[in-house]
Amino acid sequence: MAKFRVASVLLLSVAALQVNASEFNLGLNNDVVSTELELQLSQDTNAVLGYIYSDDSGHIAQGAMHMTYDTSVHHFEVGAKLSQLWADEAPNGSAVSVGGRYILSMGPNISLHAAAYYAPSVLSFGNVDGHYELDSKVQYSVTPNMALYVGYRKLAFEYDNARDLTFEDGVYIGGKYRF
Repeated sequence: MAKFRVASVLLLSVAALQVNASEFNLGLNNDVVSTELELQLSQDTNAVLGYIYSDDSGHIAQGAMHMTYDTSVHHFEVGAKLSQLWADEAPNGSAVSVGGRYILSMGPNISLHAAAYYAPSVLSFGNVDGHYELDSKVQYSVTPNMALYVGYRKLAFEYDNARDLTFEDGVYIGGKYRF
């Protein structure tokens, strides 16, 4: 019953946030599907909730908070990301990564995106001893509210007492919808 109360309070808190714009991302390849919901909390702050499922590796739930800055064709985001790993053939654990995202607008419809996050052992918990995530993609805006992209992502977890886990390492395709 206590877990239900905590979950209800969290859901009501998220619903009470005044959100200016939201984006939903769906990316996939042969073995991995990832979803992401980005909430624009203010002009300079966003929150990102994500879930990644891998046939070979397990599940990851993520939550991030970024400070954002726009200048001309450049968009910067810096912040922290909490990742909880439930691995199929490796120990479970969590990590608080620091890093961010960058977007370069190449024209009215094309943009380049990059993201990097790193968690040293001091910010890794459970059985995880470190974590890193690298992501890059090229995005084409079909309409102002819809885009398609192709990218490459490497996501890995490090362990002291077990073999390191490369959760994902490959090319993916996806789409984004802004509402």
